[in-house]
Amino acid sequence: MKKLGLAELLAPVTLPEFFNSHWPVEPLFIPATPGKLQDIFALEQMQDLKNLISARQRKVRACLPDFDDEYSSIHLEPGDALKAYRNNMTLVFDSMQSQDSTIADMLGNVRADLGLVTGGAENDLCKARSIAYATPAGCGTRLHFDANANFIIQIKGTKTWRLAPNESVEFPTERFTTGSEEMPAALEKQCHAHLIDALDEDSMKVVMKPGCVLFVPRGYWHETTTEEESLSLNFTFSQPTWADVFTKSLQEVLLRSPEWRELADGLEGTDQERKEAAIARFEFLLKSLATELPEISGRLLLQEGGLI
Repeated sequence: MKKLGLAELLAPVTLPEFFNSHWPVEPLFIPATPGKLQDIFALEQMQDLKNLISARQRKVRACLPDFDDEYSSIHLEPGDALKAYRNNMTLVFDSMQSQDSTIADMLGNVRADLGLVTGGAENDLCKARSIAYATPAGCGTRLHFDANANFIIQIKGTKTWRLAPNESVEFPTERFTTGSEEMPAALEKQCHAHLIDALDEDSMKVVMKPGCVLFVPRGYWHETTTEEESLSLNFTFSQPTWADVFTKSLQEVLLRSPEWRELADGLEGTDQERKEAAIARFEFLLKSLATELPEISGRLLLQEGGLI
């Protein structure tokens, strides 16, 4: 079987063109090309929704129709999924890589081709995963943006996407859906302008048909609607930030020191004297670290953190 990676996913767009003009901030729509990704389209579970459900070994998420958002969902046993679908509920099949080796291999290859750091299995910064979406005709997803990057392969049917750049927050670390009652605290601190609640009429519009591929960057606003039943396969990647890389690698260095391994004792509680002593201790450790950091190389931190 031919290796499936980023080059095969993006063809006929070349990798240099993608990295120079799109990754990681500009969307890319690639029309269907005959014969492309045949190993994916030939998978038995991609032939029919019933096949997809039959192959399922874990629960399926069914999106509640009241909010048009995949995170407003319930978990169902596979045997109950088709009934929910027939009641106009989009089905979300998480962790597709765990039920098919072809998908798992492609997911790993794409992650490696993108150069996304993992940091090890115990605390994977990338969290690469594959998700299948089965959407009934006339349904879709309300306007939102994600904290991850998505590559979408349209398998069956059509789905219309509308997209727009995010002028309110750069490189968000949290997801947000319009109409949500609360905004994550971290996202609220990252926003420098009010979030929009609708797209402009001239926003980017693409119609995904079988074989089409779409790259949606982190933070890019998007909403979807279906004209007919739709089945798509996503490859999704969290976006490890420099803050993630720094804190993970620095922690590995700090934990070599007995002083930094001490119990952070007294930071919470009713004893104000203990609390002040704890704050003073942290101030001392932090100032000591500040004098040491100029002598620590970035390469050394990355090596200690197992990131290179």
